Amino acid sequence: MTNRRAAAASGGVAIALLALAAWAWPGFLRASRPHGALIFQGQTDSGYRLFTLGVAGRASRLLPVPLDRSLAAPRYAPDGESIAFVADDATGKEDLYVARADGSDPRALAPSPGEPEGGPSWSPDSRTIVFSSHRDGNWEIYSVGVDGMALRRLTNDPGFDGGPVFSPDGKTIAFSADRGGTAGDSHIYVMGTDGSAVRKMTNGEDESAPDFSPDGRRLAFVGFTGGNADIWVGDADGSHAKRITSGSAFDYDPRWSPDGDWIAFERTQSKFPEVFLMRPDGTGLRQLTHTRVYAGAPSWRPGPH
Repeated sequence: MTNRRAAAASGGVAIALLALAAWAWPGFLRASRPHGALIFQGQTDSGYRLFTLGVAGRASRLLPVPLDRSLAAPRYAPDGESIAFVADDATGKEDLYVARADGSDPRALAPSPGEPEGGPSWSPDSRTIVFSSHRDGNWEIYSVGVDGMALRRLTNDPGFDGGPVFSPDGKTIAFSADRGGTAGDSHIYVMGTDGSAVRKMTNGEDESAPDFSPDGRRLAFVGFTGGNADIWVGDADGSHAKRITSGSAFDYDPRWSPDGDWIAFERTQSKFPEVFLMRPDGTGLRQLTHTRVYAGAPSWRPGPH
C-alpha cells in the first residue's frame, strides 16, 4: 500500500509540474501541435484564387474576392484587417491589390503601366506595403502607402530585386537580388526602409524568399546550395544558416507562424506544389493541402486562434 501511495503521489507531482510548466510557459503545450490559419494561392477552373485554411485540420475555404482576375501571393496585414495580393487579367497585366480580410472591397494600389508586379509585404504598423515591380523597365522594389499614396522606388540596380519583407521592428527590409552579374546567382540582402545602407546577408547559391521570425532573431529563406531548392534558417544577420529540408522536392516561400513555432511553405514533389508545415528545425513535417492542382504562397493570419 505504501508503494502504491508513493507512486500515486509521485504521479500527482509530475502532473502538477507539467501543469505549472504549461502555465509558466504557454509555448510548452502550444509548440506540441500547430494552430492558427493560413491564406494561400490555389487553382480553380477559372484561374488562381485565394483560399483560407485552418492548420489544425479544418478544410480550406475559397475567399470570395469579387475580381474576375487570377489572384496570387496573398499576405495578411499585421492588424489582421486587410490582405494584399497580386491580380492579373487575361492579358497578363498584373497589379497590386488590397482588400478587406474577408475578400471584400478590393482596390488597386498604384497601378502599373502594363508591367508585372511582384508579391507584397506589410510594414508592422499595417500602413505601408513593399513589393517588386517592373514598371520602370527593371525589377526593383517599391513602397506605397495603404491608401495608394507615397509610391517610392527603393532600389536602383541593373540586377533583379524582389521578394521584399519587413523586419518585425519595421527598421529594415530583406529582399533577394542577383547583383553581381551572374544569372541566377541571387542572395539575400537587407536595406533601410528608405532603400539606404544595402548590405549582403548570405553567400550561398541562388538564395531567395526571405522571411523574418516574429522576434526578429532568425531568418528563413530558400537556397540552392547543395543543388536543390531547400528551406534554410539562420540568424537574422544571415550567419549560422542551416538547411532544414532535404531531398528532391522543390521547397519555396517559407513563412513563420505568428508564435514562431512553425514554418509554412510550398513543396513541389511532382507536378504542382502543395502547402506543408514544419518546425523551424525541420521536424514535425506535415502536408496541409491535397489539391493535386496547385497550392502555394502561404501566409499566416495574425494573432491567436
